[in-house]
Amino acid sequence: SENPVLRHKIWRAVNTDEVGEPNAFAIAATLAAFNEGTLWLDELREYVYKNMLKVKAFLESELPEVKLYPSEATYLLWLDVSAYGLPSGRLWAHIRKTSGLFLSNGEIYGGNGRDFLRMNIACPASFLDDGLARLKRSLDALED
Repeated sequence: SENPVLRHKIWRAVNTDEVGEPNAFAIAATLAAFNEGTLWLDELREYVYKNMLKVKAFLESELPEVKLYPSEATYLLWLDVSAYGLPSGRLWAHIRKTSGLFLSNGEIYGGNGRDFLRMNIACPASFLDDGLARLKRSLDALED
């Protein structure tokens, strides 16, 4: 039988961000992406891959305590910060407070997430450079 309370909760969840139904522009954009977006997607993948290589090189030279687990399928990187001996939630808060950089706290994913931060690299290279510099300043400040 129908539960009106549950039905309303589901309706609110789907419609809160206006994702319950596409608008006229979404339909045209979806068709264009599927029919004409191959070159753009290939270029995007290459760009994100270069961003991952940039993070890898930066960590190896500037923050060797942070170990990178490169993703094979997404633009989100896992950064192993266990060498700092602090739960990632504390590091996350310190980094956010001291630099304004917003990474994801691995603790919210459970398991050994307490040893990891997550970094989104689907951004312009200039943003990534700025974020890496902020990360370094914040982590270097822990040692002072």
